[in-house]
Amino acid sequence: MIIRSILFYVLLGMWTIFMGIICLPYLFIPFGFLRKPICFWIKGAFFLIKVTCGITYEVRGAKNIPKKAVIVVSKHQSTFETFVLFYHINNSIFIHKKQLFFIPIFGQYLKKINMIPIDRKGGASTMKIMLQQTKEKLKNGFSIIIFPEGTRKKPGDIPKYKSGFTGIYKESKTDILPVAVNSGNCWPKQMFIKKQGHIIIEFMNVIPSGLDRQAIFEKVQNIIEKKTEEIN
Repeated sequence: MIIRSILFYVLLGMWTIFMGIICLPYLFIPFGFLRKPICFWIKGAFFLIKVTCGITYEVRGAKNIPKKAVIVVSKHQSTFETFVLFYHINNSIFIHKKQLFFIPIFGQYLKKINMIPIDRKGGASTMKIMLQQTKEKLKNGFSIIIFPEGTRKKPGDIPKYKSGFTGIYKESKTDILPVAVNSGNCWPKQMFIKKQGHIIIEFMNVIPSGLDRQAIFEKVQNIIEKKTEEIN
């Protein structure tokens, strides 16, 4: 698996550079045209990790993905679910740390497709700006993908959910789509070596707007953690 993992990263790097170069014209036209090339790049990544590392995946509960804009609150164990969520949820964007914008090629495309950056050290003023941007995106029909623990977690780690998503939920009066994953079994946190296996991404029933902040916090955490435990 060491050799296979090296091969995967080499091929993924080549694929990323190739797609990044040939798609440069998309940086100069409306961002809506860029989604299909990005999904094509993601599909290539799925193929590469399957043939090099023997990692396959399935999506469960796809029928639960609504056509309207929602707040997608997902367990985060690896990079893999970022690919899957963007690929399977139409008009979806992430809230992510602003440092990702500085990654060559990749960062330029993040900017183009209107991802929402956040400076974790920016304090209350930064959070206020992020909340306003998020409300505008939701109003314009974009689903917002949030990882409530703020970072990747290893399977079995004690959950440490942050309450940021509850503020967005309350202010925007938008439904929440909870997501459970087991990707950490194949793509472990802070480990170069991949593990052959099958990844499950499960979309659960939408939680409607209208609950108070404490109730939605507890409900989302309980639902996601229970399902994550079941599929791990």
